[in-house]
Amino acid sequence: MRWLLIVSLAVALAWTIYRLSEVERERYALLTGMCRDASTVGIDADCLGSAQPCTSRAWNIYYGFAP
Repeated sequence: MRWLLIVSLAVALAWTIYRLSEVERERYALLTGMCRDASTVGIDADCLGSAQPCTSRAWNIYYGFAP
C-alpha cells in the first residue's frame, strides 16, 4: 500500500512539473510577443499551444520555480 502511494505521488509530481513547464513556455511566448496577431485584437490561442521558444524545458521549470 505504501508503494502505491509513493508511485502515485511521483506521477502527480511529474505531471505537475510537466504542466509548469508548459505554462512557463506560454508565459515566455506572451512576454516576448511571439503570439501577437496583427489582424485581431489580443492573443492567438492556437499559437500559444504550439509556440516553441528557444528555451529548453529545464530552463522553463527553473523559471517556473524561481521567485
